[in-house]
Amino acid sequence: MTAAEALRRAISEAARALAHRVYERDQLAEDDRTDPYAFALDYLNAQVGHGWRPTNAQKNAWTSAPLRDNTETNNRGMELARQSLNRKSDTDKGGYHDAGPD
Repeated sequence: MTAAEALRRAISEAARALAHRVYERDQLAEDDRTDPYAFALDYLNAQVGHGWRPTNAQKNAWTSAPLRDNTETNNRGMELARQSLNRKSDTDKGGYHDAGPD
């Protein structure tokens, strides 16, 4: 199991546990329900008992590359695509035609 799969599984289990507790709480009479803060605190303490710990959020490795101006690369890609379409073009046979600038 990958780390991402384990995280998704842990989140799913925690959500199911919380949904179960909320459902049970909603079944009680209005006067018997605990304070929302106490309810949340009890749930989080239970999660800590199951090993949950708050962590500092970290950036994903794949987003760490700095943003840069890709205009030249984009223009080159468009030109290569235009050239490819023009090579495959045959207007007499209903093929592509160059609608871009000359």
